Order: sequence, then structure tokens, then C-alpha cells
Amino acid sequence: MGKIDIKVDYTDNYAACPLNDNIACISTGRTFDELRKNIDEGLHFHIEGMMKDGETVPEEFYGEWEYQWHFTIRALLHYSESFVSKAAISKITGINQQQLTHYASGHRHPRPMMESRIREGIHAIADALLHT
Repeated sequence: MGKIDIKVDYTDNYAACPLNDNIACISTGRTFDELRKNIDEGLHFHIEGMMKDGETVPEEFYGEWEYQWHFTIRALLHYSESFVSKAAISKITGINQQQLTHYASGHRHPRPMMESRIREGIHAIADALLHT
């Protein structure tokens, strides 16, 4: 089974595209669930069209595949707010809520170290919830 890397971002909606530069397929959705459905339908339609047109299709798109989601910090913070507050993320990461809000809105972009702290903090919260 192939693994398809998908980049997920957020502005007013979720937006996604494959990280494979040979596939020009973009999808959006108001929710992450809607986005997952739309990108799946879009990619299948796109790959089918490429095959019909005799274009070269990347190997990972033959047969069945599964997605590996790569969220930008903006998308991750937006997605996480359905489950955990910015106050909780702030407490575990040491990054103040206002700064997290700037990252979530796209007004500011975190440096790699800050991005790592946010990802690790959200994962730590998820791990704690799983083990209770």
C-alpha cells in the first residue's frame, strides 16, 4: 500500500495538496473531515485522468494508498482547538496564548524551535488523555 504525503494548511478553510510535485491536485473543506473526503475524491479523479491521458503516474498512486497528513502549525492549532484550549497548549509549551493566536491566524510564523514545542506540546496532551 502506497503512502501519500499530504500538506494541510488553514486560512478560512482547510486546504490540502500532495507533497509530490508531480501531482497538481488541491482540495479544500470547511472541516478536516470534509477536506479528507474532498482530497481523496480529487486525487482519485486526477490520477484516473492522468492514466487516461497516458501521463506518467508516480508509483505510490498505483493500487491502494493511505494518507500521511502533514499539518502546518496554523492548521494544527486550528484543528486542535476542537479538542483542547489554547490555554492548555500555552501551559504545556510555555508559549503565551496571544502568540499562539498569532500563529493560528497566520499573522506570525513560528521559528522551527517554536513549531517543535507546539507539536510536542499537543502530542503530550494527547498522550496524557490516552493514558487516563
